[in-house]
Amino acid sequence: MGKKAKRHRQSLADRERAIEANYFARKCGLTKEEALKILKEAAHQGGSRRQAAI
Repeated sequence: MGKKAKRHRQSLADRERAIEANYFARKCGLTKEEALKILKEAAHQGGSRRQAAI
């Protein structure tokens, strides 16, 4: 018998981000790529604000 194909597994964080981006895209009428870009930018900006507050 042949070998089983390996399944590519995303990390849980990547999967959750993709789900959130899909929801945001549907709700706001964006493409999935646009929504993912916005979420990544927001996460990046939010991290710097948290550091400044501490």
